[in-house]
Amino acid sequence: MHKTIGNTKLAAVSFGSPCSYELSGDHLIGRLFGIFPIMNIHVAAVHYLRLATRSEVSPLFYTFNWLNFLPHRRSIRPVYVLQTRSRHRVFLKLEGTGHFKLRQAIGRHCDRKSNRMAA
Repeated sequence: MHKTIGNTKLAAVSFGSPCSYELSGDHLIGRLFGIFPIMNIHVAAVHYLRLATRSEVSPLFYTFNWLNFLPHRRSIRPVYVLQTRSRHRVFLKLEGTGHFKLRQAIGRHCDRKSNRMAA
């Protein structure tokens, strides 16, 4: 089995988000305080990834991250919602190329899967 993408850090621990997220092979791994793994999602289980709106996030998440929802700050470190096929939702604050790398991993996995099915 080939890895979709190598180990890549997507989101670091911050004041409003005590979890860090990284891509490791075909899995998105969430770590509490960047140390303890608490979540492991296979990229094939991702239903969609898109920008989150203010009404989607919990009041506690919004309280710590309200600056990220201001129009002039949305482009610096936007909040994305990732939903799995089993309706599990994860809110990620991605900066830089994190969004592109995650979408690339999802796309590569889907391409590889459709190529296997066609062969």
